[in-house]
Amino acid sequence: MKRAVLFVLVLLSLTSTLPGQFKPGYIIGNNNDTTYGYIKYEGSALNCDHCRFMSMPDSSEHVYSPGEIKAFRFQGSKYFMTATIKENDGSKKVFLEWMVKGRASILSYNSLNMKTRFFFLPENDTLTELVNTTKTIMRKDEKSTHTQDILYEHSQNEYIGTLLYYLRDCPSITNNIQTTALSSGSLIKIAKKYQEKTCPGTECELFEDKDRSLRVEAGASLSYMFSQLRLNNDVLEKVPLTGSVGFGIGVNISNLPLVSPKFSFSARMDYYSLTYSYDISTYSDNRFCSVKYLRIPWQINYTFSYKKFSPYIALGVSTNMRFGYKEYDKGLVNLVTEHYSYNEGMSDFQIGLDAGLGFRYSISTKTAINIRCDYAHAFNFFGTYTGEQSYNNNIFIEGSIYYRLK
Repeated sequence: MKRAVLFVLVLLSLTSTLPGQFKPGYIIGNNNDTTYGYIKYEGSALNCDHCRFMSMPDSSEHVYSPGEIKAFRFQGSKYFMTATIKENDGSKKVFLEWMVKGRASILSYNSLNMKTRFFFLPENDTLTELVNTTKTIMRKDEKSTHTQDILYEHSQNEYIGTLLYYLRDCPSITNNIQTTALSSGSLIKIAKKYQEKTCPGTECELFEDKDRSLRVEAGASLSYMFSQLRLNNDVLEKVPLTGSVGFGIGVNISNLPLVSPKFSFSARMDYYSLTYSYDISTYSDNRFCSVKYLRIPWQINYTFSYKKFSPYIALGVSTNMRFGYKEYDKGLVNLVTEHYSYNEGMSDFQIGLDAGLGFRYSISTKTAINIRCDYAHAFNFFGTYTGEQSYNNNIFIEGSIYYRLK
C-alpha cells in the first residue's frame, strides 16, 4: 500500500510541472498602465492564485501575485482583478474572477480546494460576499413511533437577503431573487435581469470563454487485459500471466471550468473473463479459479496538444466489480490462498490505482479514435480473509472510438 501511495504522489508531482497553455492577454499595473502579452491559462482555481505572464512568446515568464498587479485579462475572455477577502479570521489578497459586470456585478473566487465563493459588487458600492452558511438544528421525528430528536442541517441563505437589500430599487425581480441558487448561472441571470429592468437598452458585460463550453463524448472500446497475480505469502510465486479480450463503453468530459483545458475526466466500464492457474505437477488441472470482471476506471487525463494527433497521460483509480467466481479444486485453492477455508471465495469489489498513456486521432470535429495503454495495481485479489497480501499487476491495451454529444 505504501508503494502505491508513493507511486501516486510521484505522478502527481510530475503532472504539476507540465507545460500550460498561454493565450493572448494583458495585465493592468497598480498605476493603471496596460501591458499586452501572453498569460498562462491554468483554470480558474490557479488563475485566482497567480498570473503567469510573458511579453513575447519566447520571452521569460514572470509570475505576479495578487496585489503586485491590479488586474489581468485574457483577450476577449476571462478577467481577474486583485481584491482582499476574509479568510480564516483574517484577510487575504486574491485574484477574483469577473463573471458579469454591470449595475450589479458578480465575481467569484475558486480556491485550490475547488470550493467556489461568490461576491457581489453593486454599482458605486463595496464588494460583499454572498454566503450560505448552515446551522445544525434539532427537531422531533414525527414519523417515528418513539419520541426522539434528529439533527438537521439547515441552510441560512444569507445571500438572498443581501441581494434583496442591494437590489431593493427593483421590486419586480423580488420573487426571482428569493428562488435564486448560489451558483454562477443563477447569479448571472439575476444580474442581467436587474440590468434590463433598471437600465433598459443596456447590457451587462459577460466574461465568458466561448471556447470553454463543456464537451462530452461517449464511445465504445475493444481491449486486451494482461493480468499477473502475486500471492505475496509463503507459497512460491508460480501463478503464470493470464489474459482476456474485453469490450466496453466510456465517456470523456473535457473543457472543465476550474482547471486548465489540458485536463479532462474519463470513466469507462469494461468487461473481462479471466482464469488463473498455478504451475504445480501435483494437480492434473492447474486452474484454481476463474472470475468475470467489470472494470470501472475513473481517470484524470492531461493532453499535451490540441492537434489532430494528441498524445496524453492519465492517472486515477479503478473499481473492479467481480462476479461469476468459480473454484476448480479445493486442495489447490487452499494451497494458493493459505487460508484453508474453501468457502471463503472472493470479494465482490476490488480497488486499484491506474496510470496510462495514449493518443487520440480526430477523424472529424465530432469523432475521434483513441489508442491507450494502462497499468493498474489492484489490491487484495481475494479480499476475504484477514492478513491477505495478494495483489494484481494488470496491463490494458485498448482501442476505442468516441463521438461528441455536446
